[in-house]
Amino acid sequence: MLSSIHKKVSSLIRGRPQTQVAKDGDIQDLHFAPTQDSAVDINASHNWDFTIVFKRAKDLPRGDLLSSDPFLEVYLGRPEDKESLTFVTGVQWSTLNPTWNATWQLLNVTDETMLQILVKDKNKMMADTDLGRTSFILGAKLEGTQEHILDVWQSDDRKQGRIIIQMTGVRSTAALTKASTKGPARYSRHTSYAAGVLTREKKYEFYAYRVRLYHLFDVFGTDTRHYQHWNTEYVAAQRIFADNLEGLNIRNALHSQHAYLYRHARNTVYDSLVTAEDWRKLLHGDRLKKDPDQDLKTVVFTYSIVPKGFYFSETGTAFFQDFMSKHAMHANRTQEVMYSGEFRLFRDVNHNDDWTLLIDNNSGTYAPKKEELEKVKKLFELNFPDLVVMALDREDPYVKEMKRATKRAEAMAEAQQGQKLRLFGAVGSKDEEEEELQVPKAEDAREV
Repeated sequence: MLSSIHKKVSSLIRGRPQTQVAKDGDIQDLHFAPTQDSAVDINASHNWDFTIVFKRAKDLPRGDLLSSDPFLEVYLGRPEDKESLTFVTGVQWSTLNPTWNATWQLLNVTDETMLQILVKDKNKMMADTDLGRTSFILGAKLEGTQEHILDVWQSDDRKQGRIIIQMTGVRSTAALTKASTKGPARYSRHTSYAAGVLTREKKYEFYAYRVRLYHLFDVFGTDTRHYQHWNTEYVAAQRIFADNLEGLNIRNALHSQHAYLYRHARNTVYDSLVTAEDWRKLLHGDRLKKDPDQDLKTVVFTYSIVPKGFYFSETGTAFFQDFMSKHAMHANRTQEVMYSGEFRLFRDVNHNDDWTLLIDNNSGTYAPKKEELEKVKKLFELNFPDLVVMALDREDPYVKEMKRATKRAEAMAEAQQGQKLRLFGAVGSKDEEEEELQVPKAEDAREV
């Protein structure tokens, strides 16, 4: 049944055929106009493509008593402008001489555009500390490959520390209306051992992921009125966002969970995603080493897309996993999201054995419109051109059959482990029964 439905869906819902895979620099989006648009200056003689490697820094200021946990926030445009292209390196712990070797690729940059670099000290549960900043003018003088040493200036106009970057500039041939990027999309994987204990994972580890996707505002726009508002007809969502003491307590608890799961620590992994194979390694690398024959279609992740990125974790049957994998928690209890639901990543035997992202709108808290699924598909195709993307409504027969297969697999695994009781979760997907919310006491925590 599942296979026959899948074949029909594959023939109708697939993204680019094998012969039409996007090439490097081929950003295909409705907001990007062709070169014939005379109203936009995209002449290749004026604009540039840059590959920037943020290599390392020396002698940075101390953010703490003895050292710093430095990382970079980089902006093409004003930092306060949410549409500015941004890039964030990973954190290097306890050092004043960090090495990042993080690469950012920019397209169609106008001559004399300023690149602003903020140096910050990562704090685990508080706001990050500003260590200093520097800037760099992009343009014709940077043609070819060059290494640059930039002085770091503190807020009191004192100079302390240097950043070493490598820049490669070439004439742009991209048919774009504005500056853009090929990424890569940076991610952080956050490990929680306490959550792992409660999920009864053998290694006592639970992972939460954040991916800084590009083109979010190109696809979803900047007007939050057009985002997916919380579902006013869903009883559990009504309780979460109620303007009363219970609602406040629930939101505080969700915020505390978000801050805990997405906190930065020495075991946080930072890297980038470029290809479908990178996704395979990130989500299933360890899993496939243990069991190469595992059916990956039954491995489900719960996600929320917000302006700060793509937040998700694996959804399971155990209490803590089920409780923590909810859309409002991943979205840090915001009232509207760009989109939310569930997804799976697996090899599609009916489509050249390609790695396939099956993503849906299965969220009771936000109930995203199925008409917006095409935007989700577009977003992932722009960020990962070789990833096959299927965006299906939660009521699609193929999605429903896959959910049934997942529940059968979970029941079998639960029986094998001797887990006779299925523990409940908090706020779940729309197809789950609306169970009574369990509201742990939590103090309001700061944004992380």
